[in-house]
Amino acid sequence: MTRFGIEPIYGSTLIVVFAFTAIVAVMWWVTPPTTNPAHRRLLIGLRSVAAVILGLAALGPAWIRTDPRPTDATLVIAVDTSRSMTLADGDGDDRWSTQQQVWRTLATRMQGLDDFLRVSLITYDESAREIPDPQPASLQEIGPDGQRTDIGGALMAAIQGSEGKPLAGVVLMGDGTDTSAPGGIDPQRVAQTLDSIGVPLWTVPIGPASGASSARDVAIEGLPETFQLFAGNEVEVPFEVRLRGLAGSEVPVRLSWIDREGKVDEVASRRAVARRALDTLAFRVPLIVPAAGTFRLVVEADAQPGELLTENNRQISFVEVREGGGRVLYLEGMPRLEQQFLRRALRGFPDLDLTYQWIPKDTANRWPVSLGEWFQPGEFDIYVIGDLDAGALGNQQLQSLAETVAAGAGLVMLGGFQTYGAGGYADSPLAEVIPVRMDASRRRGLQDERLNDADQIAGPLQVVPTTAHPVTNLGSDDLLAAWRELPQLSGANRLLAPKAAPGVQVLLQTPEEDPLLVIGEYGRGRTAALAIDSTYRWWRVNQEAHRRFWRQLMLWMLAREDTGDDQIRVELELRRFAPTAQPSFRAELQTLDASLTADLVAEVIDEAGQSISVPVSSRGVSDSAAAAVQGRLPELAPGFYRLRVQDERSGSELEPAEVAFQVIDDSRELEQPMADPVYLTQLAEITASHGGEAFVPDEIDRLIERITERRRRGETTVVEKSRLGDGPLSGWLLFLVFAGSLSLEWWLRRRWGLA
Repeated sequence: MTRFGIEPIYGSTLIVVFAFTAIVAVMWWVTPPTTNPAHRRLLIGLRSVAAVILGLAALGPAWIRTDPRPTDATLVIAVDTSRSMTLADGDGDDRWSTQQQVWRTLATRMQGLDDFLRVSLITYDESAREIPDPQPASLQEIGPDGQRTDIGGALMAAIQGSEGKPLAGVVLMGDGTDTSAPGGIDPQRVAQTLDSIGVPLWTVPIGPASGASSARDVAIEGLPETFQLFAGNEVEVPFEVRLRGLAGSEVPVRLSWIDREGKVDEVASRRAVARRALDTLAFRVPLIVPAAGTFRLVVEADAQPGELLTENNRQISFVEVREGGGRVLYLEGMPRLEQQFLRRALRGFPDLDLTYQWIPKDTANRWPVSLGEWFQPGEFDIYVIGDLDAGALGNQQLQSLAETVAAGAGLVMLGGFQTYGAGGYADSPLAEVIPVRMDASRRRGLQDERLNDADQIAGPLQVVPTTAHPVTNLGSDDLLAAWRELPQLSGANRLLAPKAAPGVQVLLQTPEEDPLLVIGEYGRGRTAALAIDSTYRWWRVNQEAHRRFWRQLMLWMLAREDTGDDQIRVELELRRFAPTAQPSFRAELQTLDASLTADLVAEVIDEAGQSISVPVSSRGVSDSAAAAVQGRLPELAPGFYRLRVQDERSGSELEPAEVAFQVIDDSRELEQPMADPVYLTQLAEITASHGGEAFVPDEIDRLIERITERRRRGETTVVEKSRLGDGPLSGWLLFLVFAGSLSLEWWLRRRWGLA
């Protein structure tokens, strides 16, 4: 609005009129008389012009313009860039795309709407960052990859990002799920701060709230990380299917082998049917183990309609399938030192799968114990019977064992108080299987504490090999000297003569030629009678000799005599882990040749074939291995990898060893697929007295109207004055007219002789 006004000096028009009248009167009075009336009138006119100019300057006429204008302010818009924005928004699109569309609408509509409003765009996840010079397309080059959502930090950054100007408001977009670290900034406290300074918080919740449809989820759980299997065997694969919001629905579940080249072979399927809204179903699916190699075993459930989070619909196990391995069942009745070291030795070899069963003699009132299907053909490849009375198993199970050995299994009987004839085996079905003759009259009771001299060879006892054999080869050219260096044993069972049958031979004996190890055959199986029960004494002095003897005996029982078997073995602490876990690993050269060494190095290989060198150290590693290193994996992105350990010496004949593993995505952002619009609404309501409110993405036009209305209420009146004489143009004009009229008047008076 424009109007005309005057601003007289001293704020009084009366003073200006009085002063002007006085000036005019003085000019008339002091004007000198002339003989020429025209000269007098001209002089009075020039003085009158000067008086008028002086009066106008004193009166201060002005054009006054008043305009209502918004104040300078900043509108902060915060967008969520955490990984949860990759999830579905409930309308068939992902949350990030919806948020991008909301920003484009806001940015386009706000351009040119208010020249005095600065729009600031910040992105937030675990931290907040400002985007310089925000444009409608500013989010196109940004992806939602943040690992956490810190809403409190985003609101605090909005307050700090106003650049000293008043805040016109804060627009907060996101799914409302706060996954910030404990002890962070409380979003409600920051919202209360906004309320205290009169700033509205407008929130735009994106994503579906928890409900019957959005709570649908299928998860595969409980699948073991690893399996070590033998080709052709049958294995039961245990896992669980957790179903939520799918009561009565049938969910297909598939099991597949994936070989090293990525070929997928679906081998089994099941149907999971939930009985309740939240149900967990346990499965044990039998599978036939494929040929030797490394595989991934994948258990995967089909994604269901309305399921937001599908990353947990599958779980993977890493499987190492070995050729010609053996499953060993070790039955023991007395928990003696021998069983501890024997188990340690056998479990040290990855191709021997040991199952240990202790049957204490104080359970004799419940004998025979039932061991289920363990004695059926195909259950185990080798049976080791320690100091266990025949009555613990019973003739029916021993008959099954005899038939299983005849079908191709191996049987080893150890020395002890309750073995051979003393343990009742002379009258059992195993009498025909064991390669030595037994005397039933030597049967002793369970409570007898000692063997008589006829049943026992007293120690110390030197073991002497009778002939070169794969079982007795200790890796030395001098067989007798190698055995002579081993510690003497504490004693042995006195075995009767070996059976006179094909394949039966004595491999170890005393210097007096008492048999200590007798081997033979029964049907298609192999058998061994070992009279000693203190080979642990060898471990204490020569671990390699102890391990070599037991390994070679087991391999002979499997009809797979050892011919070297030097290899690098790698053990990884975890096979499925989060990116920040960085598990440790250990690698060693497994060999029976004590002179063989290696310089082991490690690297991680990703799916694209790119390798990352991994530092290794030999510090803290046991000296029992010929070569051993340990290390820790670096932090890796989610995906599949292989840890490879190899001998870096040129010309090495050792094959590299590899262990596959998976870095899983355990982001807290993806654990909760549902959004929390209620929380964002509550934050906005804290500033409701200043116009704070929540808007769904379809209500952005109404949000823009609210911002515009808020700006309109915050307008201030701006007054612009154009007063005569204030500007350089009018000021100089008045001065020139005033000075010119007086100068001309003085010059004329001089010319006319009046001065």
